[in-house]
Amino acid sequence: MSLAVSGLVSAKRMILRARTHRPAPYGRRKRFLTAASWLVLVGALATGQAAKSETLFSPDSPWNIEIPATARVGLQKVAVGLPVGLDTWDPGGYWTVTYHTAKASDPQVRILYNEYAWGAVYAGRWKRSGNTPDVEKEILSLSSETFPYPGNVFSSTSASSWTMPDSYNQLVQNPSQPARFHVPAGALPPVGADGHMAVRQPSKGVLETYATIVLSDGTIVALSYSLTDDLGLGDGRQRGQTASMLPSYAGAILDEEITSGIQHAMAITVPPKLLTPAIAYPAYAFDRDALSNSNPYSGTLPMGARLALPRDLDIGTLGLTTDAGRVIAEAAQKYGFIVVDRGGEGITIRVRPTDIPSQTILHTYDWSLGNDLTQVLANVRPVSF
Repeated sequence: MSLAVSGLVSAKRMILRARTHRPAPYGRRKRFLTAASWLVLVGALATGQAAKSETLFSPDSPWNIEIPATARVGLQKVAVGLPVGLDTWDPGGYWTVTYHTAKASDPQVRILYNEYAWGAVYAGRWKRSGNTPDVEKEILSLSSETFPYPGNVFSSTSASSWTMPDSYNQLVQNPSQPARFHVPAGALPPVGADGHMAVRQPSKGVLETYATIVLSDGTIVALSYSLTDDLGLGDGRQRGQTASMLPSYAGAILDEEITSGIQHAMAITVPPKLLTPAIAYPAYAFDRDALSNSNPYSGTLPMGARLALPRDLDIGTLGLTTDAGRVIAEAAQKYGFIVVDRGGEGITIRVRPTDIPSQTILHTYDWSLGNDLTQVLANVRPVSF
């Protein structure tokens, strides 16, 4: 049976594959959609506020710079034959990065460290929100006001040891009180084990939390957090909550960009068989278990690699049938895709989740757009400049 037919007859099943993990206190790392998963997606459930038109990062940010005519273009089409999808196509809403905007009037909530914030949710013992009072009591008993590490414990510049970059946005804490940030009431992470959440602060920066648990009083418990600069370069020096250390919300497609055009590079996750334990700017790191994982890196792309449609390719020859596919293709030629993290067996393009989608095609699996995206990614090549 073909993959497509198999996927359609399995439309009510989500087939997920777990990534192996480091022992505590380093937590566990991510589950991702397999190739079959893209073909069984029939709906979307995404949390977060409605996306608003905005420009992230500075004009000279690698996310906002157009690929120059002098860019070096690789010969290999690295993604031929791989399934492609959007993270918001997951009907359970597991793998998105929810994004919220806080006001100065929103409450300031505590951010607590918990080494089990990934593993206990993955095992089904805890939930990202809505835990019972007894479970919340257990979570709090195992939480700390101090985050013991200055950097991401799941990122590294070495495939053999936990090694952070020489210079990066280290976590600085007040030893006398926990970190506090403005967070809107009702702001929640996705329900999956990764639990990525981003909250734009009313003064400056974006709070990013990983393996996020929101308690009934608003307290946030997480495995890791950072405050990234949404007006800066948006590179890995920010220590965003991805393996690359790029901001977790960078490069996401917004609904309105399907009408106005995508004027930035797009974030993707790729399978480990495409990756090699190396770094290309704007990334600052890669997965700490790049070679020790049961599904190790075994390809040629460094983390942070940019993939793009060649400048001389006539997009009209790709046979795209959807407006969204054509807009994404145009951006793929002008700005490209940037690899921000390791994924499953296919390529995932990141989309900003929204409570009120204006582009349903971005939030509910669409066969035609899926075909368009597969065709676009089948023709991208590595570029550098």
